[in-house]
Amino acid sequence: MLVIGILFLIIGSIFILSEACTVKRENDEIVIKRAKVNIESWFVRYKLLVGILSTVLGIFSIINYIIY
Repeated sequence: MLVIGILFLIIGSIFILSEACTVKRENDEIVIKRAKVNIESWFVRYKLLVGILSTVLGIFSIINYIIY
């Protein structure tokens, strides 16, 4: 359960950060820039919702592993 919880946390953070940031390579350097989030798009809303739910599920899975 711990591994599954960590995987859900990673997946959730990837979904959320892929909409909030853009990663570009400029002059052999990796540059991370904030992107403007278009909240009006249904796809962006769905992707952020899946990211949040995945993160919450990962947290509950880790808490379940710790308690039991």
